[in-house]
Amino acid sequence: MRSLHLAWLTLAAAACGTDPVAVDPRTTSQLVLDGGLINESPQVIVLVVDDADTAEAAQLRERVAQSVRAGLLAVIESRWGTCGSPDPAQWHPGELRVVVARPSAPDAAALVTSREIPSLAWTTQTSREEEVEAVMAGVTEALGQRLAEPGEEYLPLRTARRALELVTGARAPEGEAEVALVRSLPQDRIARLLVASTRDDEGPGPVADEVPSQTALSMTLDTEVAGPFTTRDSTCSAIDEGSGRLAAWSELVRAEPIASHCDDQQTWDMLLHPGFADCGFICQAHPLAVDAGGVVACKVMIDQADLERCDAARGRHDPDGQPTFVERGGKELRRCEVVQLAGADLERCRHSLDCPGCPSGFCATEVPELVSQWRCMPSEHPWPLRFIGGAIEGRRGWINITCSTEAEK
Repeated sequence: MRSLHLAWLTLAAAACGTDPVAVDPRTTSQLVLDGGLINESPQVIVLVVDDADTAEAAQLRERVAQSVRAGLLAVIESRWGTCGSPDPAQWHPGELRVVVARPSAPDAAALVTSREIPSLAWTTQTSREEEVEAVMAGVTEALGQRLAEPGEEYLPLRTARRALELVTGARAPEGEAEVALVRSLPQDRIARLLVASTRDDEGPGPVADEVPSQTALSMTLDTEVAGPFTTRDSTCSAIDEGSGRLAAWSELVRAEPIASHCDDQQTWDMLLHPGFADCGFICQAHPLAVDAGGVVACKVMIDQADLERCDAARGRHDPDGQPTFVERGGKELRRCEVVQLAGADLERCRHSLDCPGCPSGFCATEVPELVSQWRCMPSEHPWPLRFIGGAIEGRRGWINITCSTEAEK
């Protein structure tokens, strides 16, 4: 998840070099924060759901669609929460794809992707709740689009293995549709897999042969399984998975299976939840030095993976007008300076929560919703730097902030 993180502070002592901001030792001191930007990796959710033409399977498909909806709403909450930013003027980007793999269909017709249903791809800079409804509608359509036909063999384990290995790059694509899918996926993606079934797998071979490769599993955040298992009363967790193929496969992929017939809504809502994290809130001993015009004595540098240019649309330019390259962790990165807003843009950034019309850049804000004192000790000062638009957006990046602070009186 993209955010400014307390990990900066643990790396502050490692920063060195020429001071990029002027420091008067009589009135100011220097604060240096240096660390990696935390980013949300693009996700591909693979759904392998019972496609039987039965009321029980139809109810399961509906539950899975609701699980997708609940999971995406939780993702939005995270992007706007402590590991994201509550600032409406900052981008809240994300990229997520849903791939539905039909367990009874022949290989050539097994996958439903955004090529067939565009709303299965969700790329956003705003992360609004209303955007989730289109994704859920696409999932519902994909799950009910083609049901199992008489005489078709039910192979959810094989289907899950092939789909997961495809989206993680562990196997080569076969056919035009698979080639198009793989080409559409971002390189640094992670996968999530959900297999949900009212019945057991009908495959003929050893269950171990249907376990995804280690390469695929290493790129998979989690594997969830819902099946025809025994539970205690209303509890969804399986206490007796039986001796079937789906049960054996669940153990091999280290899933914690639930019962597909369970009615506990919270369990279904948590099935594709992104998890919880608290990235903290930066408080500091001394306030940053801000002049009478609202200009803060800070320099902000982004070391980005894109070597081609510093993107002005993200409020970045080359330091001193010269292309600058640095090395971090053995990788060459391009250093860009983030623009501090000026004039009317600065005033809006400092005093307006919505910051209408503000371009990407930063300021030291006084907006109460963003610099609430309650998060800090009475002797501390809340962190005032506000990043507008896409100023700190970008995967695999690093940030360096050097500021003058008001010296202790």
